Order: sequence, then structure tokens, then C-alpha cells
Amino acid sequence: MMKSTIMAGVALVALALAACSGAGGTSAPTSEADKLKLANEIATLMSDPKMIDDMFGAMQGSMMPNLAGICEAAPEAERATCAARVAAAQPSIEAGFTEGMDQARAMMPEMMSDMGAIMARLYTGEELATMRDFYASPEGKSIMQKQPKVMEEYMPKVMARMQSMQAEMVRNIQKRVQDAVGAPPPPN
Repeated sequence: MMKSTIMAGVALVALALAACSGAGGTSAPTSEADKLKLANEIATLMSDPKMIDDMFGAMQGSMMPNLAGICEAAPEAERATCAARVAAAQPSIEAGFTEGMDQARAMMPEMMSDMGAIMARLYTGEELATMRDFYASPEGKSIMQKQPKVMEEYMPKVMARMQSMQAEMVRNIQKRVQDAVGAPPPPN
């Protein structure tokens, strides 16, 4: 889910800002090979290593304090035990999260290449030229450098909403299963 949220955020920025950028100097590519080359350049401009590191750092920082929320869906009588278990497991959880983020970072070049291929297929040569000019501009670079801060503030909101939605969804599904099989509800 995190990777898709990141990629959706990057794609959203790309779409919105491509429409806003002014006329630039990049010529529209005329062949599919040139479109792919330009799209890959754009993906590279959008994936500055420092920006990616900052984004992953912001995600990790915004998600780790939410560990306590894991126990909110537990029955009230079990919440204290759950909280103690989460606290004891926090170093291991953080290490696992860091390992996952390191794996995701390592995948970024391939993911950007995948994005470039999709962009080359979906965007016109003129759109790609406009995007390239934007991302290569001082404004485009500045916006991309600020994007980790946007994600740092945005991710806790997403996680908070998703946690409560997921807990409600689990309760709803449990109730439907119980209704379907006629089983009594689990104790709270």
C-alpha cells in the first residue's frame, strides 16, 4: 500500500504540474523510442535520490508513532496487553520497517523505469516535453524537493484514516460472516 501511495502521489504531482508548466525548450519526441527515452529522463528527474531518502524517512517517521493505534481495534480488556506487546516488539518492528524501506529504495530505479514506460505509452510527445521542461526547471526541482515534507505531513493522515477504516471493515466483515453462518459474535 505504501509503494502505491508514493507512486500515486508522484504521478499526481506529475499530472498536475505538467499542465501548469510553461512553454519550454524540449522538442516533442517523434518516435516511440524517443518518447521512452524522454519519459525515463522525466522519471529520473522525479526520483532524485535525496528526495527519495527524505520521503522514505518521512514515511518511517510518520508511521512509527502510530504503532499504539494497532491496539485500538482489540477488545478493550486486551488493549493493555496488546500495548505492552507492541512496546516490547517496537525495536523489532522498527528494524523490519527499515529493512522494508531499504528494499523499497533499492527498487526505485526499476520502479521509475516502469513509470517511464507507462508515461511513454500514455502521454503524447508534447506532454512529455512539457513535463521534462517543468521537472528540469528551478520551480520543478524545488517542488520535488518539497514533496517529502508534503508526504511527511500527509502520511499520518492517510494512516490514521486507513487504520480506523480497516478496523471498521474487519468488524463489518466479521459480522457478515457471523450472520451468514449463524455463529455468535466474538467476545469484546
